[in-house]
Amino acid sequence: MFTLFNYKKFIQLTREGKINYEKLTLSKNTLIASSSEYSSDFAYLVIEGFVISSLVQNPTDVYTICSKGAFLNYYSLLDTVKQPFTFKTASKCVIYKYAMKDLEYILAMFPENYGFQFFIMKDLATHLYYKTLLNGYEGSDKIRISFSNLAKLHGIPYESDKVIIPKEIQTKTIIFYSGLSRSTSYKQLSLLKKSGGISKVNNQWIVHDQEVHDFCQKRLVLQWNE
Repeated sequence: MFTLFNYKKFIQLTREGKINYEKLTLSKNTLIASSSEYSSDFAYLVIEGFVISSLVQNPTDVYTICSKGAFLNYYSLLDTVKQPFTFKTASKCVIYKYAMKDLEYILAMFPENYGFQFFIMKDLATHLYYKTLLNGYEGSDKIRISFSNLAKLHGIPYESDKVIIPKEIQTKTIIFYSGLSRSTSYKQLSLLKKSGGISKVNNQWIVHDQEVHDFCQKRLVLQWNE
């Protein structure tokens, strides 16, 4: 299947439209943007690396983890009064910084570009959907679902029925994503390992789940065809 609207095509569109951007190369644990820029002024497109998104009122918690192709701060179009999220790099990252007014111009002024709006919002909705599902589960299942969610978002098929999670997504990040206390999460982590749900290879987490494996396989096929 060929994907008509994706972040690579978006970059091509902005270059053809002579839309300026700033290329940022950021080291791990860098807070993206200054506090004065937490408004509707800019959006950030992740080109390489992983970025942790957290709610401003709970900066140590993890709302979600974004990777290449994700737009950060795009929610500002919905709420221009107060920025609800902070964004911190979980690895070395390359990010394109766009003025929001330029994005509004190229997406709103030309109807043929509406598909990019759908592409961007679909990605944001996917993260929200997974987080909503996680919040709906009983506490005893939250670590298992956290591994499943992050594997579906960023995992790579490993063997016939397993998925490997990138090393940049560390154990503490998964725990913060689950929303559980440290002691409770480590108890669930231990039980999940004993049951064969997860394991570790070369300091990377492996999720043992055929359904998740098949999901990631299909996701990668779509990406390869972009």
